[in-house]
Amino acid sequence: MTTRYSRPPGAATLMHVALVCPDIDASLRFYRDGLGFARTYEWTRSAKAGCPCQAIYSGRGVYIELDGSTYIELFPGGTPGTDSSGGPLQHIALVVPDVDEAYRRCLTAGGQAFPLDEWPGDPVTVVLNGEPEVEVRVAFVKGPAGELIELYDQLSPVVSRQPAEQAAAG
Repeated sequence: MTTRYSRPPGAATLMHVALVCPDIDASLRFYRDGLGFARTYEWTRSAKAGCPCQAIYSGRGVYIELDGSTYIELFPGGTPGTDSSGGPLQHIALVVPDVDEAYRRCLTAGGQAFPLDEWPGDPVTVVLNGEPEVEVRVAFVKGPAGELIELYDQLSPVVSRQPAEQAAAG
């Protein structure tokens, strides 16, 4: 029951999340075969507009399109055997139509189960205890570059409030 929400006029929106990958091709396979993202854009050089002699980045870069104007960006690098759980980017949450199926596909495409404390990371339905409670189905996998990915399906709507509404309720 994933619900779409509208963004307030003028509010920022996410363009991309960049990942350094020890093996870009393994990461591409994971995102294509495991999560179904098919559209990509690749480049090998970015330069200052109007001054092609001034390179900003040289090397392979790949955008994997998630939703029209939102991407996962892959760059070569990273350290094999590490994961994102200890860094400032704890995880990426991706809305999927079926958490159980996406989890199976991710594992088949080279992802790994990612346990959290006593939970093995496999699909589970949880309740967020806000006001009102929200029910979601989630699972966690580790992608080939070590990125932690939350597979997410929202089963009941989040009721967001403006700061003034929160202050009045509190």
